Amino acid sequence: MTTKSLEYFLVVVKHLNISKAAKELFISQPALSKQISQLEAELGVSLFDRTKHSLKLTHAGEVLLSETNELFKKQEELRQRVRAAGNVSDNSLHLCHMPGALNYHVADVLAQFQGKYPEISLNLIGSLPSQIFSNLLNGKIDAGIILATTTTCPEPLKMQTLHEAQLSLAVPKGHKYADYREISFHDISDETLLYLSEQEAPVQHALLPFFLHGNHRDYNNKIEYLPNMETVVSLVRANRGVAFIARDYCAASLENIILIPITDAMPISLNLVYNPKHISEQLKKLQKMMGDLA
Repeated sequence: MTTKSLEYFLVVVKHLNISKAAKELFISQPALSKQISQLEAELGVSLFDRTKHSLKLTHAGEVLLSETNELFKKQEELRQRVRAAGNVSDNSLHLCHMPGALNYHVADVLAQFQGKYPEISLNLIGSLPSQIFSNLLNGKIDAGIILATTTTCPEPLKMQTLHEAQLSLAVPKGHKYADYREISFHDISDETLLYLSEQEAPVQHALLPFFLHGNHRDYNNKIEYLPNMETVVSLVRANRGVAFIARDYCAASLENIILIPITDAMPISLNLVYNPKHISEQLKKLQKMMGDLA
C-alpha cells in the first residue's frame, strides 16, 4: 500500500465514479481501476460496492477513508515539525510544470519574477499532473502549473485559473473541413488523428473517447502517435492527418494550417495549483504576477 494508491482511493471516493476520478487524475480508466483492485487485493477486502453505473463505499472502505485522512493529516503535521526543527529556508520557491504549460507567456512571467525578486531561488522542473498533485500533497513543491479541461483537483488543493483557450481541429488547406467555421467531435469521421504520447499530452488523451466514439457509431477514425508537437504540425501541414490544438498553448508554427473551433470541447485552462494551507510569501508574490495572465 503506497501513498499514491491512497491518494487515488481518495479521488475515487470524492467522485464515486471511476471515469470522473480518472479524468481528474489524468490517467486512463483501466489504469485507475487496476490501482484500486490492487489496493483491495493487498488489504483483502472490497472497498466499494459496484453497480453498473455507480460506486458505494463498503464498511471497510469507510474505515480506510477515515484512517487515510488521519494519516495524511499526521504526515503534514510531521512535515511541519521537521521543517521547523531544520530551520528550512523560506527563500526558495519550488514549482512543477506539465508539458506545454509554459508555452503561454508563463516563462516570461517567471523571468520577470526572477528579475524582480533575485533573492528568491526559483526551482522549476517538469512532471505529469498526477505527480504534481502528489508532490503538493506531500509538501515537496510549493505550486504546480498544469493544463486541464477541468478545474477540480484533490482536496485540499486549489487551482488558480490563469488563462483559458479554445480547442480547435487543425487541418491543412484544401481539407474537406477547411471551410467549416466550427465543428463538433461528432462531425469528425474517416480521419487520422495525430496525437502526442500520453506522457507528453495528458489533456489530449482525455479527449480520445469523444473522438473515437463520437455519436455512438463507427466513424473509422484512427490514431497515430508522434514524439513532439513540431512533428504533429508538420504532418498536418503535409495532409497526413488532423490534430487537436489549442493555439495559445502551441509553440510550433501554425503557418498554412487552419484551426476550426470545436463546439463541444471544454476550454483548455492553464492553472496554478497550490495547497491553500501552505502558501509562502514567495508564492503569494508569484500568484500576484501570474494573475496578470488571466
